[in-house]
Amino acid sequence: MERIPTKSAVNLSYKIYGEPTIYHEPPILLVHGLLGCKKHWDDIGKTIVNVVKKAVVSIDLRNHGHSPHANSHKYEDLVGDILILLDKLSIKRASLVGHCMGGKVVMGVSLAAPDKVAGLLVVDISPVSTARHSDSLPEILVAMNNVDFKKAKKIRAAKKEVKKQLKPIVKDHHLLKAILWNVIKKSNHKIGWACNLDILVKHFKYIKSFPDIMRKQSFYGPTLFIGGQLSEYLPADDLPAIREMFPRAVVSYIPEVGHNLHSEDTKTFLEIAIAFLKTNK
Repeated sequence: MERIPTKSAVNLSYKIYGEPTIYHEPPILLVHGLLGCKKHWDDIGKTIVNVVKKAVVSIDLRNHGHSPHANSHKYEDLVGDILILLDKLSIKRASLVGHCMGGKVVMGVSLAAPDKVAGLLVVDISPVSTARHSDSLPEILVAMNNVDFKKAKKIRAAKKEVKKQLKPIVKDHHLLKAILWNVIKKSNHKIGWACNLDILVKHFKYIKSFPDIMRKQSFYGPTLFIGGQLSEYLPADDLPAIREMFPRAVVSYIPEVGHNLHSEDTKTFLEIAIAFLKTNK
């Protein structure tokens, strides 16, 4: 595969659950979706550590959370960031878990550097049907960009105003909750967005797709896709094409949940995920 750029890599913000030196290898890396952050994995990360007895690392992708803003949001760059982080943490091999955009990122890591991946768990996203989930997101990103924070003096008031403006557009309350996490007091003491909205809007065409160069690669390690039965992000019809890239892929659906299945039915998600992660050696 073409070399993944690392010169333009950023130093990702991360949180480690558990003590790596006393837990079994390989550690587990958790990667959030668009407009998410590492904080969203807290409860899941702690549970995995306690049950699987492997260290868990949750990250903020570039242009999200506490990680640096950069002028690109292509998957090649996001993959490069994670490869640099794995080296920085002296992680030779890891199990990767990613939701939505984060799912595409971890797929990219497994295809670019399969020797670094002990197992791949993709949460409700497909590398094949990439257009169907993008209908409302550009409108939501633009609406976020149009929010005026100048009058807001306190975070609570700012979040209330954001909720008021976005509720008619954002139908998924899990997504709305994630968006509200992005309202912060910045280093200049002004209230604004934690995420780099300008670049996310500008590069949304890359976010909604999956790079052709990655589609031509294969990852032969253990692979599990978990989808929400009520979600359209992971169509069952995609499995044959998915298996061209991930020959050992298994797809499991959680009933009566949508795209944010790990939040909607955390118990079932953890049961399936932990059973898989325990087998990664």
